[in-house]
This record gives sequence, structure tokens and C-alpha cells, in this order.
Amino acid sequence: MKFFIKLNTISALYAIALYIAIELIINVTHISKLTGWEWDNVYFVIAAINVIGLLLSTILFICLTKKWTIDRKYSYLSILLWAPYFILFFSFFPLVFPINTGVALFPRFSLLIYGSVILYPVYILFINLYASPLSPDYEEIRR
Repeated sequence: MKFFIKLNTISALYAIALYIAIELIINVTHISKLTGWEWDNVYFVIAAINVIGLLLSTILFICLTKKWTIDRKYSYLSILLWAPYFILFFSFFPLVFPINTGVALFPRFSLLIYGSVILYPVYILFINLYASPLSPDYEEIRR
């Protein structure tokens, strides 16, 4: 049972990391209105936050996967399990914080969002390959 909780926790953290990055991109107009900054400044700040967040979350995910010693064959489940959490976050957030009508995304934002959602499982795969210990069967074969 502990393994199941750990796997779901790390999958939810994967989903939260991508969700926060996408929400920042979507809410550029709201952030610009709230802060009074020009859009170029908001773009730069959001890009910096997303890059720093990506680096910090990668370190966090690697440390958690190593600390919890999630076996490699089971860590691949997180490649699939992050998606339901991501969908849950995206469906729950607008209910709590509705977006004003008339706010439209620019096409480049949509492409960025779609691209990041499509490539995110590859990112998770690389983290799992790096952080997960090799299976005991592989260690025996290697000797």
C-alpha cells in the first residue's frame, strides 16, 4: 500500500508541476492587469519562473524517486498516472477560479501548451531512467 501511495504522490507532483507552468502561460493577461506590467515583462518573468521551476522540480523528482526507491518497472506507471491528475487539476481549477469571458489565448500559447503536454511523458521517462534503480534481474545478468 505504501508503494501505491508513493507512486500516486509522485504522479500527482508531476501533474502539478506541468499544471502550474501552463496556468502561468494561460493567465498572462490577468497577471499583466494585476501587476500593471507590460506584456513583455510578464512573458520574461513567466519564462524565468518556468525554467527555474523545471530545474527545481527535476531535482525534486529525482530525489524523491531515489529516496522512495521506486523500482524501474513500476516507475514507468507514473508516465501514465500523471495524466488523470493533470485532467483533474484542469477541470477543478476553473470551477474555483473562473476565467473572465473575452480572454483568448494566442495561437503560440496553444502550440506551446500542446507541445509541452505531448512531450511531458518523455520528460518523465528520462527522470525515471535516471533516478530509478536497476532491477535485481538486470544486476544478476550483468555480473
